[in-house]
This record gives sequence, C-alpha cells and structure tokens, in this order.
Amino acid sequence: MFWLCLSYAVLIDQQSHETVASDRVTSDVVDFNTQIMPILTKAGCNSGACHGAAAGRGGFHLSLYGSRPRADFAEITMALEGRRIDRRRSELSLLLLKPTEQLSHEGGTRLELEGFDYKTLQRWIDQGSRRVESRRLAEFTLQSQAIDHGESNASETRHFKLNATAKFSDGSVVDVLPWTVLTPNDPSGISIDEHGVAALLRPGRHLLMARYLDQVRPLELLVPWPRNRTPSTTAVTSNAPSGIDDFIVRRLKELGLAAAPTIDDAGFVRRLTLDLTGRLPSPSAVEQFIDSAAMDKRSELVDHLLLSDEFSDFWTYRLSMLLRVPQAKGNPAAAKVYYDWLHDCVRRDVPLNEVASQLLLAAGSPSESGPANFYNVAGDARGQAEFVSQIFMGVRLQCANCHDHPLDAWTQDDYHGLAAIFARMKRGAMVHESTSGEVIHPGTGAPAVAKIPGGPFLSSENNYRMEFTHWLTSDKNAYFSNAMANRVWSHLMGRGLVDPVDDLRVTNPATHPELLDWLAKDLTSHEFKLRHLIRRICTSDVYARRAITNSDSSTTAEFYVAALPKPMSAEVFLDAVADVTGVSSTGFANDRAVSLAGLVNASEPLDVLGRCPEACESSVVDRTDVAVQLQLLNGEVLNARLSAEDGTLMQAVKSGRAAESLILDFYLRAFSRPPLDSEMTYWKSQFSEDADSSHFADIAQDFVWSLLNSEEFCNNH
Repeated sequence: MFWLCLSYAVLIDQQSHETVASDRVTSDVVDFNTQIMPILTKAGCNSGACHGAAAGRGGFHLSLYGSRPRADFAEITMALEGRRIDRRRSELSLLLLKPTEQLSHEGGTRLELEGFDYKTLQRWIDQGSRRVESRRLAEFTLQSQAIDHGESNASETRHFKLNATAKFSDGSVVDVLPWTVLTPNDPSGISIDEHGVAALLRPGRHLLMARYLDQVRPLELLVPWPRNRTPSTTAVTSNAPSGIDDFIVRRLKELGLAAAPTIDDAGFVRRLTLDLTGRLPSPSAVEQFIDSAAMDKRSELVDHLLLSDEFSDFWTYRLSMLLRVPQAKGNPAAAKVYYDWLHDCVRRDVPLNEVASQLLLAAGSPSESGPANFYNVAGDARGQAEFVSQIFMGVRLQCANCHDHPLDAWTQDDYHGLAAIFARMKRGAMVHESTSGEVIHPGTGAPAVAKIPGGPFLSSENNYRMEFTHWLTSDKNAYFSNAMANRVWSHLMGRGLVDPVDDLRVTNPATHPELLDWLAKDLTSHEFKLRHLIRRICTSDVYARRAITNSDSSTTAEFYVAALPKPMSAEVFLDAVADVTGVSSTGFANDRAVSLAGLVNASEPLDVLGRCPEACESSVVDRTDVAVQLQLLNGEVLNARLSAEDGTLMQAVKSGRAAESLILDFYLRAFSRPPLDSEMTYWKSQFSEDADSSHFADIAQDFVWSLLNSEEFCNNH
C-alpha cells in the first residue's frame, strides 16, 4: 500500500518538468539511489503511515523515507520471491500495477499511468532493475524568490517561487523540485501551486520543510504586517543597547512591527524577583525600588538578586527538576545529597559545562556522591542516552531508536552508539563502570558500537564516557551552549528561541538564529557561567518590555514584541500565596515549596495544582483544569490561609487597620503595585457598606481571595 504520510505535502505536476528531466536521463542508466528512491518518497510509499512503518504494510517493508536504500533494493527486487518485479514484461510488475491502481491498492493512486515517474520506474526495470550507484547526493538546497504581482501594499498575500536543487558527486546539478516533499509548518497559511509558487496567506514567519532523499531542509519565508496592523506603541531603547536588542529589533523591522514600551518600575521589580528568586518582592522592597532615583537601579537590582540566597534556592530547584532529583525520593539520603550538591554548584556559580562533566563522569554511592544519582534516575543505557541528549544537547534523540530520525540528521547508529557509551554503567547502591555491557542495535541485531552523535565511532580502547564528555562540554561544541542558552532564555522570556527547548533540530530552526548563536558564544566566552547569562538577558531592553494583550499578541509572540505572561509553577504559586498571606504553603515547617521538601515530600496542595511528576522538567498551574479551579475557588489552599488567625490578613483585621490601608498593603503584596484609583474606589465601596459590622473580616477575606484568583497574580507579567 502506498500512502502519503505527510498529508500536507505539496503535489507538483510532474508533467511540466518532463521535458527538462527527460533530457537528463533518457540515455543514461537509471540510478536506483538517486532516481528511484526520490520517486518512492514523493509518492509516499516509504512514509511512516505506509510501507515505511516499523512493521511495513501489506507484507511490503521499506525504510522510513528511504534511509536504507540497500535494504529497500533487496525488498523490492528479491523479497516475495522477486514477484514485485517482472523483468520480461515490466508493465506487469507489482511495483507499477499497484500504485497506478491497475491492481487493487489500499493506498489509492500514487503514480500516473504513463507519467514521467512511471516511465522512469519502467525503464529501470527494463534495464534489469539493478542497483547502479553512479553518483551520490553531495548537496541539497531549497531557495525562494519573491514574485511581484503588482498587488497593493494593503494585501497580506505574498508569493515566492521555490527552487530545489541537488548537486551530485559526478558534478551534475539537477532541478529536483518535482521529487521534493514540501511540508508547511502551518498548512492553513501557505498554498503551493503546480508551478512551485508558494502563496503566503497572512503576515508572519512561515516555515517549509523540504525533503529530498535523506536530506531535510527548512525554508523561512517572512511576510511583513501592513502598517495599519502594526501595534501603535513604540520601542523605548537604552542609550547602549546590548547585542540581544540588536537582533530582536532587526527582526521586528523586517516584519514591520513596533515594540511595546518599557514596563514601569513596579512591574519590573515583580517580574525580575519572580524570575530570579521564584518569590514575590516584599512591599517595602517595591516601595524602595519605585522611590529610588538611581539611573542604573534596574541593573543594580539584577546584581543584588543574583547574589541572594533566594536565587541559589530557586535555581537549584530549576536544575533539580531538569536533572530529576524527585526521582531519587525513594532514597531520601541520596535525594538530599544530590540536591545539596546542586545547591552548592549554583551558590558557587560553578560553570555549567563543569556541572555536566561531573555528572557524566560520576561514580560512587548515590547516598554519598550527589552526581552519582545522575545514573540512577535514567534507568538503563538507552534511557541514559535519551536523558543526556535531551538535557545537554536539547535534542530528542529517541526519534532515532527504531529508524533514522525523520526530521533531522540523527541515525540509528547515533542513538544506539550513544547508548553503547553508557552500556557499561552499573546502577544501584553503587554506581560504577564495568568492563562489559552492551546494547543491541535493532538494525543489525549485533551489539551497537559506541559513537559520538553525528561523529566518529569509538574503538574499544577508548574511555567512552571521557571521550563523550570532552566532546560535549568543549567550547567548540555548539550543542551544549545552544541548549543551555535556549533554556535560560525560555525561562526569562516565556518561550525559547527554539521552542520546545528540547527539540533543537534542523527542521525546527530558531526564530532568531543569529541571536541564539550569539548567546551561546557569549556563554562560552564567559566560562559557561549561569549568572552571566541571566544578567545579560535581564539587562536587555527586550526583557523589560511591557506585556500587552491585543488581537496580534498570539501571532507576534515569537518575535518578542511585548513581554509574554508566564504562568507560575505550582511551587512558585504556593510560595507566592505564602508571601501574601504570611502562612506556609507547604506544611514543611519553614521550607519553601521550591526546596528539597517541595520536590520530594508528599503534598496534596502541590499535587492538585499540578506539581511536576518525577520525569518532568517544568509545569504551570493550569487554571483551566477543573480540579485546579475547584481548589482555588473553594479549597483549603487559599481559604485556610486567608482565615488563619496568625496570618497577615487576620492580624491586620484584628489591629483595626483601615480599609484603605489594608487595600494598599495587599495590592503591594500580591501585585507589587499600588491600586489604581478606580480599583481603590471600588474596594473601598465594598468595605464601607459594612465598615462597622462583624462582616469586615469576611469582606477582607473575599478581597484578598479575589486578588489571589486573578490573572495578574497567577502570572508573571
């Protein structure tokens, strides 16, 4: 069965290319690898939904997207006792009868009878259906050229002519657009006609993925916003913009977008304190910052928070989630040692590549050596390979387990070769490397050979872990620095330059590739110091932009026109509730939720609000979840703390605090800003109706409850 996996792949009329193509191949022997395989791929024969599936389809099994031409040749010509090919009467070959539906075919018509591709397949069979390797693909490029149709500037539709070219080892350069599978990231925003002209139907950034043979390439196409759709706000830039701002502003200009203005001091101190310490600033800290007339008070606040104990606590929590400290909770002693080691690394600002090195080369008792826990939380060699590639390379290598990665250059050899590096590790009460251990390569049935991903195989004499660690943490390896820079950027800015942050691949390019490269190189040149990277981002203009919600917000979010609201995690939310109410949110004595106790101890409030499970990197309080809604509306998380006799609110009520003073105080606690005049007027009217009655405390609780349930409180703006 031939079935097209990429349902949005663009079908281009091959007949229009027949004259040009026939001049190239009529007199030549058909090359199986570079002429037959592209036909099968474009027809969808080797897609994951058809014969390219792991188990094949209908007894016919091809490699996914033609990644194994040698095996495919054998399957086509020799399997089924060679009945797929009829060398005496080529037109009776199943390879031709099925896709043209001359015989029943579940996949429908995949080839046009007597079309150019049909004739090429028939010529190959007539020539003896041999696997002649006369050339190799040396280079594949996809380009576009804007087409001016004389349309008015008000039109949002733009047209681009696409060109796909293959350069082969024999020096030939061929137009391969008819055999290139084109897949838009957003099919509703792009249409492509039979002439290879792409019409972009709305403004923004559009991506096309092009596949030819084993090569995949992305193509970025930009359509600017018309001036009448551009946000009316203007950018406020510093006198000496950082490199970060240069890259962001350049892209905004390309798209005809204007940046939001700078956030006010109250908003900045709340945003920065939450991002760097995971907690709200105190009312006195807010007032002091707002009242300060210092010109560089924002950069001074960044430096102050970076050196605080709260910073060390919060970023230890973030690294603990990334490195799966919660999975060690079955051994409390080991979990504490693991956490304490990470906390010490953050406190001392140990370079991130050194942290990675200590983890990768770890050995010893997990109850005594923090890094040794790194091998117990992954499970086995394959799990370790996936874990390591995901957190330290930002790569989802697991897609190359059963077959070569369909969207990137990773092969099965890369996946199982990396797993082989960790195959000798023994886990449990004592982590150590033995002299034996292997993983079986499913493609060969033999033990996999240790291999650097995308690099060389390693000989048995190599110290596998040492070789891999040197490669990974080298200042010349962009994978590690890109992954670390992108993760930190995502936390501070609300989305990664590559998003998701663990999916760095050629077909998921960064929205600002030059910026990601600049950040990675800057991190490397400053010894992989976490605090330096955070300071670099937090002192930029783009970090300090105001959050704006309008009709364009969702479509322009990836360009950082304005700040993106960032929902709090369950741990940060409960700590924020504690900051407002003065009542511990966790029940773990004086521990914060972003502590070891919050990571590994039982806590119903954290679980209800969406605490991250053991193997999760981060989470947010999902206020659309019914269980979360019920808890926030009428649960103990808020109500018990608002009515607590020793809490901040009830103490203020007992002291006879005037309504206006109480409103101002809790606005500063919850929102880090004073109330607007309209807000003060409204809440004063609510209190004044029962100012002298016994209902004052109830009104006060309803007032603070409203603040804690608001979007403004639950998000970091």
